[in-house]
Amino acid sequence: MDTEVFFRILGPLQVTIGGKVVQLAKNRQLTVLALLLTEANKVVSVGRIIDAVWGDAPPVTADKQIQTCVWRLRSAFERAGGTGLIETARGGYLLRLPEGCLDAQVFEKSMLRGRERAEDGDLGGAVEEYRAALNLFQGRPLAELESPAIEAVAAYWAERRLSVLEECLDIELAMGRHRELVSELRLLVDEHPLREQLRGRLMTALYLSDRRADALAVYRAGRATLVSNLGLDPCARLQDLHRRIIAGQPISSPQPQRARYATKIPAQLPSDVGDFTGRAEHLEWLDHELRKGSPTIALIGRGGVGKSALAVHAAHRARERFPDGQLHADLKDRRPQDVLHGFLSALGTPERSIPADLANQATLFRSITAGKRLLVVLDDAASGAQIEPLLPGGSDSAVIVTSQSGLVETPGLAVRQIGGLESSDGVQLLARLIGNERVAREPENARVIVELCGHLPLAIRAAGARLHTRPTARLDRFAEQLSDETRRIAELTYGSLDTGARLSAAADRLTLQERELWLKLSIPDLPQISAWVAAVVAGGSEDEAQRLLDKLVDHQLLDVVTENQLGGTHYEFHPLTRLRARQLADVELDHEELASALDRLVDVFSWLENQARHPAQAMSAPDAIVQIGPGLLRDVTQRAELWLAQERSNLPWLHKLAIARPHRPPLAAFATPLPVPRPGHHVA
Repeated sequence: MDTEVFFRILGPLQVTIGGKVVQLAKNRQLTVLALLLTEANKVVSVGRIIDAVWGDAPPVTADKQIQTCVWRLRSAFERAGGTGLIETARGGYLLRLPEGCLDAQVFEKSMLRGRERAEDGDLGGAVEEYRAALNLFQGRPLAELESPAIEAVAAYWAERRLSVLEECLDIELAMGRHRELVSELRLLVDEHPLREQLRGRLMTALYLSDRRADALAVYRAGRATLVSNLGLDPCARLQDLHRRIIAGQPISSPQPQRARYATKIPAQLPSDVGDFTGRAEHLEWLDHELRKGSPTIALIGRGGVGKSALAVHAAHRARERFPDGQLHADLKDRRPQDVLHGFLSALGTPERSIPADLANQATLFRSITAGKRLLVVLDDAASGAQIEPLLPGGSDSAVIVTSQSGLVETPGLAVRQIGGLESSDGVQLLARLIGNERVAREPENARVIVELCGHLPLAIRAAGARLHTRPTARLDRFAEQLSDETRRIAELTYGSLDTGARLSAAADRLTLQERELWLKLSIPDLPQISAWVAAVVAGGSEDEAQRLLDKLVDHQLLDVVTENQLGGTHYEFHPLTRLRARQLADVELDHEELASALDRLVDVFSWLENQARHPAQAMSAPDAIVQIGPGLLRDVTQRAELWLAQERSNLPWLHKLAIARPHRPPLAAFATPLPVPRPGHHVA
């Protein structure tokens, strides 16, 4: 856009396009615009806009009213010659703001130039830059807006102005401008009577201007104010200054020091993984995304697959590109407001300035981080709603999120699915854990161990930890122990390396209906699961079963195998995930209810197989067929060969289940052992 645009928030909100002020309605339009400005160049969800405008009591037509507000803002901008400023994005809106078009951005850049000149000893030039920055304030920031979310931003900028002004005053006092500053300092002390730093500066300016009695009077007035309002005496520094003035001792002006002006730079990344192995393609992709400026990157995968190690390793590789620091948080069982509180503290926000509620914390965080180049790593996110408040402002920062959830509701993500290690990388990791010599002596057994670990780095590390404590143990013996499915999960747990717990952690976020289906599907050894199978096991319709399967896939508890020729999808369990689900099923499921579900499955499958192989034979359909829907019947009757081909791998397992069915054996007997990998073979 060629027309010059400038936004002001350091005072009443104002927009100028082509040098002319754009007239905006004095209502919720300003709140919408203010929120978009605090997150310029980032998508703001409609839900957050509604919260900012109406809080906890939005009207039924809130969505429509926000659409109208955005339309009117666009219309006002376009009439003034500003086109394309507000874009519609997935789930919200984005204000496209070029660099230098917001007074808050100009303020920060001018202030930073002032600090640099002060550090270089150019105090006069520093004051010019500071005063230019401070002159951008034209009253109380966003004074006309009453939204709590916007008020938090306004409070931040008001505090920011005072903090920078104090830096500027220290430099001017160091330059000997005592007399010139007395009037300004008096006004500031009257405006902020409880701010002891300002009172100390006024006392210093008066004393160095040979006005000792006035300096002492300022102290007495300040002490009376503090005692009256807070029941406190002045701070130790102010009391010491008072004693020195009474004694007539020399005092010096505050001296600007480099440490005083240094920005607080957090460095919260955990230590890099010393034996990090493989993942070359993923690292190359991450480096590319971080270089091109993708604001939010998501690494999705099942528990134990190594997402966290990959995220931290990639973050360490890229930290030089983020000079304003790195933030890190493990989100498991933590509230976003607790994480935000820690982030704001790490960025230097005083405790008293941190809001108590999440919405205002998030708004303040985005305002503070706008214009910074931060790298944020958020580990083990449960949902998009959990990470949304933790995303920094501006377009120069980046976020790496790890999750077992698909985060499908989060707009603007660059997503990477993370699977297990390649066999060669898994063997290399095992060698790093137990020594190259042991692996070199039994390379094929080392590969079998990696296979039995499901190629999961966590399981391989647990196996390595067990073998490390048994330096004389042969790998073939350990592989034999792992081949026993009843022992495998226990053998792949060592201290904090709890493979079973990590694999099933996502299941704790499922609804009861989703969890029950997941547990029931783990019992029969079906290599591939179709939506109709899930429908029979769940005792419902195929559409409902498909919805549940999608949730299980989102949580990495089932994998999508292929889209079959009949237009459906096949799913499968990761071997270790199936074993963990069976452990939980044995404790949680009602055995009679499970047996009934398996009875239905055998009845339906037997009928379908017979119908497909012998279409001329008339057999009454089980009740469950009617519930599933007409699509399955159509496939079996009209495309029998294709249907039989896609179910071929399941037939042996279901025949075994049919044989076991009359005896109603214990739960474990329904499941025949999964095949054990041998040299030269691979288990899917």
